[in-house]
Amino acid sequence: MPVNTPDIAVRGYDVVAYFDDQAVPGDPAIASEYEGTQYYFSNPANKERFDANPAQFAPAYGGNCATAMSEGNVFGIDPTNFKVRDGRLFLFYRGTAGDTKPQWDAEEADRLRQADEHWARLNS
Repeated sequence: MPVNTPDIAVRGYDVVAYFDDQAVPGDPAIASEYEGTQYYFSNPANKERFDANPAQFAPAYGGNCATAMSEGNVFGIDPTNFKVRDGRLFLFYRGTAGDTKPQWDAEEADRLRQADEHWARLNS
């Protein structure tokens, strides 16, 4: 299950809104590009915040499910299932196979370390 369409991050959700504890669909008319991917925003103010520092708002693990990444897997997400911790946006799968966020929350320190290690290996 892909996280992004070929060029659209987080299924078109506004990544800045997550940092205000909201999962909000973005508007394709309010968009920015970062590292070859389009990001949509729900309002011009969020686009401006993103444009000032895109790396701050880009999701961890390329927008893939954080729990799956901790297990060395790349898997899609439900864009309404998220967590912001220590300035990082983590996204999680929720669907017919269950919800992976509770697994992450129960073992967050270990899963964070493992996911970071797996992501580094995938990108080396």
